[in-house]
Amino acid sequence: MQQIISSTAAVSDFGVLVANRRRTLGLSQRDPADRVCSVSGRATITRHELSRYERGVRLPGGTMMAVLAEVLDVPVEVLADAVTVAQEHRRRDSRTATRTS
Repeated sequence: MQQIISSTAAVSDFGVLVANRRRTLGLSQRDPADRVCSVSGRATITRHELSRYERGVRLPGGTMMAVLAEVLDVPVEVLADAVTVAQEHRRRDSRTATRTS
């Protein structure tokens, strides 16, 4: 687990972290989506939803973050930190866009 923490801790973006971890595990987008459905008991998580996470279109809430952490074998704290960074980037980008309008 320590190797996972050190290799993902430098990643500052949630989507990049998820995509890199998935690829490191040798998984397609469908594989973790299917595992998330199995672990969460929700049959509505698709490959497309995982793609939205990886592209930064969506960010998971606490429950989904915990499930993703389990599926990707990453500490939930690492994912939570990456979500926080992504939220900060969104706020910064929003302020920049407002100033340039």
